[in-house]
Amino acid sequence: MKRRDFICGAACFLGGIGLSEIKNKLNSPPKPTITKPEDYPKLEDELGGFTVCLATHCNLNCKGCDTYSPLAGKGEFITIEQFTKDITKLKELAPEREFHFAFLGGEPLLNPDVIPILKLKHKLYPNSNSDLLTNGILLNTMNDDFWQTIKDSNINLCITKYPINIDRTIYEKKAQQYGINIRYDIPRANKLFDINTHEVISEDYEQDGFPWGKNIIDLTGSQDYVEKRYNCHHIGYTHYCRGNIYYCYVHAYIQSFINYFKVNIPITKDDYIKIADVKDISDIDRFLSVPKPLCRFCKQCHNTCYGGNPLEWDFSKREITEWT
Repeated sequence: MKRRDFICGAACFLGGIGLSEIKNKLNSPPKPTITKPEDYPKLEDELGGFTVCLATHCNLNCKGCDTYSPLAGKGEFITIEQFTKDITKLKELAPEREFHFAFLGGEPLLNPDVIPILKLKHKLYPNSNSDLLTNGILLNTMNDDFWQTIKDSNINLCITKYPINIDRTIYEKKAQQYGINIRYDIPRANKLFDINTHEVISEDYEQDGFPWGKNIIDLTGSQDYVEKRYNCHHIGYTHYCRGNIYYCYVHAYIQSFINYFKVNIPITKDDYIKIADVKDISDIDRFLSVPKPLCRFCKQCHNTCYGGNPLEWDFSKREITEWT
């Protein structure tokens, strides 16, 4: 699972609508139309894997970040204690399932428990072929225990090669030393930025790759989420965050967006399921197979879907138009 799987196009914004006007329109958001889950056709969804949110914040702050990390402040970490409780329970609920894990953030290497978390995953799921998604900034500082854990735990090291001036030869040599393959995910860029000052240090930088994008939030909450649930390109991107299972990464991370911009996007008990409360694995499967009220705030698309032009990667200015 690569970060570009979360980035399908590029950005568009709600022109001519101020934040205050949007907030006024949201004072009385439409009520969800969900009635009974059994009324909906069965989707062939079951929990076969999920991304693990190791940290909601980041050390890079990309424009239009899909996980709203520039808005997260100091952010949140999943602790080894919480992860132990939840992953152990999942193992007890479904001992026959070999879940696929993708560890990400924000920036996952900011989590001080990243090594014991990866080790525990491998202990309970030794045959799981999993991914660690990182921007690579902290890789040059990671100790030998980290590299040995990556090798021993069947972890694919997936690095997004942002147009920033970091020395990648150091961690590439370390990976080669431990026999670890690096998989680069590359956003298209025409400029090279200084990681500390954010200034452009090269105008002649040419990096081919996927167009930078964002997921578009509908601040009016007017999307037909029941219908779109059965055509959603987020199907299969189940997220684990705060001890909860969420349908997709938008649902798992959108609280940072809500808190920062003070918008009225309600998150209800129907939008997530707490692992601690689950009695049977079928409860999670059933949760994933029905529409979510929160989906009415998601357009499930990037601006190229609406005829817009792809964007170039840049640092975030924390403006609401980066996500709307």
